[in-house]
Amino acid sequence: METETNIPKEPYEKTNCIREKLEVTREEMEIEALAFIEATKQFASEWIQREFEASACFSENYSFPENSGFYQRKPEELKSELRELPIKVSDIVEAHLNRNDYWIHRNALFQPDISRDYLEFKKEKIRKELISSVRVILGHATEIFWELEGEEPGSKAWVTERGRRKYACFLRFSDEMKASLNRYFIRLEELFVLNHEMKQEILRIEGKKL
Repeated sequence: METETNIPKEPYEKTNCIREKLEVTREEMEIEALAFIEATKQFASEWIQREFEASACFSENYSFPENSGFYQRKPEELKSELRELPIKVSDIVEAHLNRNDYWIHRNALFQPDISRDYLEFKKEKIRKELISSVRVILGHATEIFWELEGEEPGSKAWVTERGRRKYACFLRFSDEMKASLNRYFIRLEELFVLNHEMKQEILRIEGKKL
């Protein structure tokens, strides 16, 4: 039987090369995940500010009740809250999106299937989970800034899910969010392929040991 020391170094060099590529790919995916989170902070801040200003102008289409804390604040208080908005929204986004269960590259183990159907399934699952989370982020932010009291507003734009207010209307990601997520998905395919190659190489080396 051939001992491990008699196995040519070449197979190990190849696995090391794949391992290095895997590490680089994970790092690139982390960059894109963080880019998506930062883009979401910008998106959510701008979205909330538009709603805030629309309510301040008593827009005919505002979706917040008259018994909200919003209407009992002085103009200087509203301006102060608008200045603080990016910081508060940033904290909300971080709490909801910077979680390992949303980003598959942060998981050490995952299914090594590289079929096109499986890859598309995983990408669609991630996309749907992120959309759902962004809807909750918008609801969470409005709960804070409008200090809603009593029952939820009757607007069809909002629903309550697991005790949390959630935006229910059509939601389109910003261009920056879509771009970073698309780049993430490109790296995701590379990650699956490299992980599959690593598994095949390990099996091949194990076979040579026998």
